[in-house]
Amino acid sequence: MRTPKKYIENLEKGIVTEEMLCDVLYSYNKRAKNWRDKKRQYKRSYAIHSFEWFNNARENEQKYYSYKSDILNLLQPECIHEEILENDYETIIQYYLLYVIGDHSFHHPIEKKEIINWPDLKIIRIEQLITHGSTTDKLLSSQFADKVRIALMEGKAKLIKKVDK
Repeated sequence: MRTPKKYIENLEKGIVTEEMLCDVLYSYNKRAKNWRDKKRQYKRSYAIHSFEWFNNARENEQKYYSYKSDILNLLQPECIHEEILENDYETIIQYYLLYVIGDHSFHHPIEKKEIINWPDLKIIRIEQLITHGSTTDKLLSSQFADKVRIALMEGKAKLIKKVDK
């Protein structure tokens, strides 16, 4: 995706709109999922270089999830999602903070013990989360996403929420 001119102009003015933030988070999230999927692919591979590729994929996955978390930590979650996974051996319960930005939602995994940090959030049980990556041509460039993230983290840009009319 080509960076829209209005995004560049806004960032130069120290403004990050919800639409921009949504595209930045979406870009980081989908890039992390692309690397997650690559990591899974390499894990099943018997190629001589698969261990090195696996580690590279894991590092990139963690990097993009970390960048996504940096931004989500600046926002207020809507609720907590509880996902129950069952297999032949055990039942696993996973918890996620749900953030809604623009027309997308983003999950951030948390431990059960962290739920007390958000006493006012409702816990909603959900079906199994199934997520996919995306082709990078549909994503905002990681370079521009990084500029937005850094500007927000350093206080050089401010999030301007959409005002309902």
